[in-house]
Amino acid sequence: MIGDRQQQARYQSIFYRDSYHKILNALIYSCFIILILIAVTIYLILFQAPTHYYATTLGGQIIPMYPI
Repeated sequence: MIGDRQQQARYQSIFYRDSYHKILNALIYSCFIILILIAVTIYLILFQAPTHYYATTLGGQIIPMYPI
């Protein structure tokens, strides 16, 4: 009777330990991915290509426009 309870408690302890390690690994991977996405976002914001404005005439010629 006591042995069964100890064995059950041991299995429960092993289950929680293994689950904790799985969740911890998932959290570490998620943080790593979030950091990569933040770095990419900052790069895209800092190094934007300049906006080019242009207009066309009725004949289809492109007239360059400059931002004010």
